[in-house]
Amino acid sequence: MRLVALRELNPEMVLARSIFVNGNVYINKGMSGLDKYAERLDRIGIACVYVEDELSEAIEIPENISDETRTKCKDALRDAYSSIRENMAIDVSKIEGPLNALMEDVLANKDVQINLSDINAADDYTFGHSVSTAVYAALIGIDLGYGEVKMKELCLGAILHDAGKMLIDPAILKKEGKLTDDEFKEIRRHPQLTYDILSRCKSLDEDVRLIGLQHHERMDGSGYPNRLRGYNIRAFGRIVAIADVYDALSSDRCYRPRWPNNQILDYLVKHSGKEFDNEMVASLLKRIAVYPTGSQVRLSDGSYGLIVRQNEQMPLRPVVRIFKNPEGRFIPVQQIDLMERLSITITASQLEIQREEQAQRGFTTLKREMWGQQG
Repeated sequence: MRLVALRELNPEMVLARSIFVNGNVYINKGMSGLDKYAERLDRIGIACVYVEDELSEAIEIPENISDETRTKCKDALRDAYSSIRENMAIDVSKIEGPLNALMEDVLANKDVQINLSDINAADDYTFGHSVSTAVYAALIGIDLGYGEVKMKELCLGAILHDAGKMLIDPAILKKEGKLTDDEFKEIRRHPQLTYDILSRCKSLDEDVRLIGLQHHERMDGSGYPNRLRGYNIRAFGRIVAIADVYDALSSDRCYRPRWPNNQILDYLVKHSGKEFDNEMVASLLKRIAVYPTGSQVRLSDGSYGLIVRQNEQMPLRPVVRIFKNPEGRFIPVQQIDLMERLSITITASQLEIQREEQAQRGFTTLKREMWGQQG
């Protein structure tokens, strides 16, 4: 199995994981002739899919969080949020069952480097982001040794952390251009709005409610809404701040493309101890695959390969299946373990390679590259 961009799809590839849109199966696992679906997928904001083909034979990508569990969580969250605009309390009971299943999936894989690439349609971003943020928060909580009660509170607050965005004008949330000062101020209201919404839920502990209020605060006082500093930000708020940023940067947004995973982790390390809690950043980094299994990379000798599996404790030195030479021509497959070939390093991730190729072709958007559109 491997992750490919839409332009790489060909008739021989078989879909390895079903694609969901708004809680429903859009394309079933096992479907072939995927190139026929590329334009449709691009139109709804899906840029890449998991496939099975000869090149990726026997590469197993662990399904750390099942598609079924994630879909149920997104559906439950969508249902629970339906009461917000009527100024009603969220029915937290609708979320608890799916969220418990999500936590069980995370705990079952607590010793595995997470390879979480939730393929969301653009309109499904809000709910997918909330679920993924809960997963990353849980990974940090596990490493910090949280017990069952604290883990449940953390994950509940994490999955609800953006509830206030339901009261923000969708046109502002989806705006592609630069926000005006007034629009930016409106966006920055969502932490307080979230806290106000969660305050209607009398069953929620105050620490859970404060996650919504504090997840944009920063250790150096540069955050909002209250410019809190250091340990004036509750532990849950510091955790979800990191989880929220990690998932946001790893997703395509209307105003910017997603970042390569290695660059996101570099960003968190760079700002660790400044904007983000140092210990909590370290906890997340232990559980994230820098170069996810099944993704393409370029090596320092110029060759290209697929990540076959991770080497625990050494995230920068996985096992790689080489399939292209430096000139980009296919060669007989060979497999190397970068723990044994220390002179070779990874120099570019799949996303970085794809963007280099687009730039070389002179295209500025995926559609222009695929369909030859003018303008």
